[in-house]
Amino acid sequence: MTKPILVVALAAALSGLVATTALAAAMKANPKPAPKSQDDANTVTVMVTNSRKADLVQLQAAESGSVAWKKVLGPLKAGARATAVLPRNFDCRVDLHGTFADGQAMDASDVEVCKEKTLNLTE
Repeated sequence: MTKPILVVALAAALSGLVATTALAAAMKANPKPAPKSQDDANTVTVMVTNSRKADLVQLQAAESGSVAWKKVLGPLKAGARATAVLPRNFDCRVDLHGTFADGQAMDASDVEVCKEKTLNLTE
């Protein structure tokens, strides 16, 4: 092999290596989103902020008008925030019931969780 051909072959091999490395880095930086599972279709995730002075003991949700309460969030310190996974029913409307460490409770009816992706628990 002559020197010019060897240089061209080496350059081609290196550019292929660089392209492969760049492609791998790009895929790692922008991974494909995980496919949605059946559970994703039946739930909605919301951000809950506890703006009260007392810690949240638990937050429960039920389909609006139902009495089938389901715990959706456990303890949450005053001033903290966390995500809660709520059941998504046919119209995305839920009733919420929160209990707090100071013995107080809060209720919210007919909350549209598919539109309102944040819940702010206030006094």
